[in-house]
Amino acid sequence: MPGCGLPQRLDAPMAALLLALALVVSGCLRLDVIRDIRELPQDHFAYLPRDGDCRLPADGSWQEEMKERYLRNHFLPWRQDAPRVAAEEVEAAWLPFLPDPGDRCRNARRRRIRRAVANAGLHDYPNASRPGITTAAVRLRHLPLAAPVAPGRRGEEDPLDKLQVSSVPPGVPVHIYHISRDGVWALVESGFARGWTKRKGLATVAPDFMRRWEQGSQAVIVRDKTPLRRRDGRCLYRASLGAIFPLAAASGEKLELCAPVRGKGGWARIQTAVLSGEAAAFPLPLSAANLAALGNELIREPYGWGGMNGRRDCSAMIRDLLAPFGIWLPRHSADQAREGGTFIDLTGLAPAEKKRIIVARGVPYLTLLWLKGHIMLYIGSLSGEPLVFHNFWSIRTRSESGRPGRKVVGRAAITTLYPGREFNGAVDPEGPYLAHLQGMTLVGPASTDTLENRN
Repeated sequence: MPGCGLPQRLDAPMAALLLALALVVSGCLRLDVIRDIRELPQDHFAYLPRDGDCRLPADGSWQEEMKERYLRNHFLPWRQDAPRVAAEEVEAAWLPFLPDPGDRCRNARRRRIRRAVANAGLHDYPNASRPGITTAAVRLRHLPLAAPVAPGRRGEEDPLDKLQVSSVPPGVPVHIYHISRDGVWALVESGFARGWTKRKGLATVAPDFMRRWEQGSQAVIVRDKTPLRRRDGRCLYRASLGAIFPLAAASGEKLELCAPVRGKGGWARIQTAVLSGEAAAFPLPLSAANLAALGNELIREPYGWGGMNGRRDCSAMIRDLLAPFGIWLPRHSADQAREGGTFIDLTGLAPAEKKRIIVARGVPYLTLLWLKGHIMLYIGSLSGEPLVFHNFWSIRTRSESGRPGRKVVGRAAITTLYPGREFNGAVDPEGPYLAHLQGMTLVGPASTDTLENRN
């Protein structure tokens, strides 16, 4: 079935981006020529404490509390009677995509955006209100428009689709609250993101479906892009790491999950999917070894702004990595920093003091490091230098003469806080991150000691 295969057709800009990212991953293009990736082991198990695996500083009661919080947020859209945002806020999301006067393609772009805005039909917003569920991996967009849209500035180099809000895996509860004029698109809210998506990836849920979906235990996908197959072997779709589904039955490593499909009239119905080793009871025990194993599932994954083509950006990767352990994070980096746990303000501090606080107070794999537009996961220190795991597109560089440039990485990697320092150290000795860090967030219990750092 198409849900378990590759995309059937891509527009030219998206195909070009995927080709570039494939070349990056394969090594055919030397875009990741930064010292950190060459010299630091790109294996999370290399950074476990020397005495072997140990549990992170969080007991079972804390993880159970986190699981309950996760499920409350996960099912929140089914508790809604109305959208959480006004029409004016929906319209405000369009403003950055209006073309500037210097855009040579402004006429074509204006026509596309004008048609999309008209198709949204917000004059009668909201014109629908019903609970639903994703029955495929769907894309959430700022507008009911599938074509990619660049930021709208001449000379923009990043081939990233800034119209993309987030990807959402199958099996996620949503609230459908507005339908486009052509009937193709729906404006929906999940527990972590809001946007326009095509209705073919959604199904309406009945009360009996919701009760069955919420009762009992849940299972979580622990191997990225796992195909969910029926008992007869037919593939329903692929599920990403961190996606959760109701657990129907378990026998050793073999699990039977409830998988939603779109049925007659657009109503959701349940199929049974059989897995062995690709899923586990939710939540997964919070241990360094489990985090390292899931981190290695995501290492080197190509970067995808807003979950473009099922790939992850910085915040999506961290969210999906911690989700199997029952740790709920918002979708976007600033929200993760402020709402993900205990926030420690680093603004106004000297770089050396920021580094001292990170090493002294940071808990490996349970600490987020945030600067405007980017978020990273602190995984420990090496010879006193903080190490982070993050997914990032590029590093801005500056020559000794002051000329700006950029090195494209376009993948998830383990680095120091100075990736690409060899290309700009003479001008920017603190690298692209340390001096600009605004805060760190302790995701775990605030009153805990750190794991032994690797020195």
